[in-house]
Formats: sequence, structure tokens, C-alpha cells
Amino acid sequence: MNRIRKFTVIAVALLVLAIPLTALAQAVTYTAGFQLQNLTGTTANVVISYYNQDGTTAATVNDTINANSSKTYFPLSAVANGFNGSVVVSSDQQVAAIVNVLGNNGQRGAAYGGFNAGATTSNLPLIMKNNFGIDTWFNVQNAGSSAATVNVSYKPGTCTESQSIAPNAAKTFTQSSNTCLPSGFVGAATVTSAQPIVVTVMQVDSRSLLAYNGFTTASTNPVMPLVTSRFFNSGTGIQIQNTGGTNTDVTLTYTPSAGFPGSTCTETRTVVAGASSTFSFPDLPAGCGASFVGAARVTGNTANMPLVAIVNQITRGTATAAAYNAVNPANATNRVSLPLIMDRNFGIFTGFSVANVGTQPTNVSCTFTGTSYTASATNVQPGAALTDVQLNRIASGYVGSATCTATGGDAKIAGIVNELTSGAPTTTDALLVYDAFNY
Repeated sequence: MNRIRKFTVIAVALLVLAIPLTALAQAVTYTAGFQLQNLTGTTANVVISYYNQDGTTAATVNDTINANSSKTYFPLSAVANGFNGSVVVSSDQQVAAIVNVLGNNGQRGAAYGGFNAGATTSNLPLIMKNNFGIDTWFNVQNAGSSAATVNVSYKPGTCTESQSIAPNAAKTFTQSSNTCLPSGFVGAATVTSAQPIVVTVMQVDSRSLLAYNGFTTASTNPVMPLVTSRFFNSGTGIQIQNTGGTNTDVTLTYTPSAGFPGSTCTETRTVVAGASSTFSFPDLPAGCGASFVGAARVTGNTANMPLVAIVNQITRGTATAAAYNAVNPANATNRVSLPLIMDRNFGIFTGFSVANVGTQPTNVSCTFTGTSYTASATNVQPGAALTDVQLNRIASGYVGSATCTATGGDAKIAGIVNELTSGAPTTTDALLVYDAFNY
């Protein structure tokens, strides 16, 4: 048998509980499920371990996942209602995971990817306390073998806090109840520990839920595979954090996807050391065109500081919103996994953007499980992306996964996937987003 591999699924996704957020008119009840994708041609034997916040084991499940297939765990029948904890998945084959988080019986939702390793530092580019009714909270999971003292530092300002976390367990840091942070706070945070940790952040207001993962690495030139502006009322805001010690002027270059509207354009802002700045919000610069769908990448960084970034996607006039992590090009490969793809599955469909994060043009080809449908693009330029929407293109009720491969040039790609509910009322948060997995 192959060596057992582990990755962690952070606690914030796998909980069924009510968490009172004081900035909201009412508490939010969260529930979640996750999807595991077997990335190999051999059946995967997996062990799914659920942990309470005190580190005790809540349940253990043994299962198999067929070669090049995926499996959904929803509802979480292995644990009781009210479970508040974390998950560790062990497998004898390479697997990937995404987690869908639902609030208030599906009236809002968010998604994020599982982790295959932790680190002693995690950077969080966007943290808020009652910012026009928006708050954040995040869970930190101890991915190490010993108890961890976890320290959090918020910027701007001097606020700090800490908690002790048992191995495999996770604990919650809630900004709305943090008396050190002022109301209206918008900034960044850095989480550190002597043990490896993983972090997921939730953004929540009275209607919407967004999630992103903390960053364990940084880059001088991160890439954002999907950016929109004024396209069917959609738009994006990009939050870039300077994790270095010197202020730097950052330039973003926006490149439209083939077949979609927009013009190549740039935007430059100063990002203070340790803090973050907002780009492309509420709209892209006028030179990007009347509407825009494409990708973005950092092409200027005057002090060559290490940067991390997240992208918030919104649809104006509705509750629909989601977030994803920008990509460190150093982590890109010639292949990405998309564990959950849908076409009219109870009204839910997916669309994705796969960006060329290399320095040379490349070809991108995507295949899907259980169907002959494919998506491809040739001569994708550096900074550009293949964008494909699966609605009405596969089969009604389709649920599967996809793999995209780059050939030619230096063949380095990264991607994100949107999950959208068609026909949802404007009061429902109909969008979830997760990052594709490079492997």
C-alpha cells in the first residue's frame, strides 16, 4: 500500500451550530458538507476523522473513492447535530477536497478548499468588524502533533489575541466580539504558532457569506484567475496585503478572457508594510472597458515585497457574493483539479476560469468525469484565462469533477470555480467559489 497522505479540512466548514454575531440582526446557523476527489487511477482508501474543539475524537469513518472519481459527504451523518469541530482526511492515494458552507438553511453560502499541509505563519488580507454591517470570523486548526499556542496580530493598530489549541482541533476567533478592535475596522491579520496551523476566514453580513483561506506563502506577483466589472451587475474587489517590511507601489494588469468583453488595462496603488489595500472596487478603471471578464496579475511591485491577495465577487442589488484566494505563481503546475462541477443540479451550475500564470503562451484543455464534454483554448497568453460556463452544456442534474491540463510554453496554470444557483431570489446568496487544486 502507498504511504498514507494527510490533509486537513478546517473546522469552520464542518460545523452545525448557531454562532451569534453581534453586528447582525440575528444569529446565523451554519452547516456544511465536503467533496473528496481521487486524483489517481487507483481506488483510494480514506479515513475521515472528526475532532471536537477540545481535541477529542467525535467520529471516524473509513471509505473508498473510485479511481478518478469524487464523493460527496453531505449531510454529515457521522456526527450529531450541533457538531462544532474539524476534520482530518488520510488517504493512500492523492486526493483533493472542497467544502461548501451553508448559512440559515441555504439562504447564504460559501466554499473553500482543504489543506494538504500547515505552516507556522498564516496571513489574512481582509479582516473586518462592523464595516457597514460586515464582520469576519476565522477558525485556526492545529495541524501539528503537539498543543499549539496561536497568536493573532491585527493591522493597522496594535490589537493582539491568543488561544491554545489541541492537535487536530480548531478554535474560533470572532472579530465582532473583540473589544480591542474598533467598530468599522478594515485591515489584515497575521496568525503565528510554533506548530503548523491552517486558517479559514468567513465574511458575513445580514445576507451574504464569503470564505477564503489564510496564506502560508507569499509572492511578489500573485495572479487572480477571474475578475469582473459591470458584467451583468457583477464586480470584484481585490484586497492585497503586503507581508513585507517596506511600503510598495503595486500595479495590477487586467487581461480579458477570449470571447468576453473588456480591454487590457492597469491600476496602481500603494500598499503599506503589514497592511492591505483595495483594488478594482467598486469598478475597474475606465480603460478596462464598459464591462470586463478576465484575469489579473501583479506586474509591478516597486519594493519587491511579498504579497498575498483575495478576491471578493459580488452581484449588485442582490445577496450574491463569494471570495477566493489569489494564486502564488511559484505553486502553479501544468495541471489543476476541479473536484465539484455541476450542470443544473437542483438549479446549481458551475463555471470556471483557468489562468496562464506562466511567462509564455500555452494551450489549456479540460476534461470532465462521466461525460464527453470538454473545454479548451489555444495560445492562452500570460495573464489571460480560459473561462467556461457549464450551464446547459453537459446534462441536467450532472455532478462530477474536472481536470485541466496545460501544454506548450512553460505550462503553468491556476484556476477558480464558481457555483451559482440559477433563478434564486435576490435575497439569497446564490454564489460559492473555490480555488482549483494544482498537482
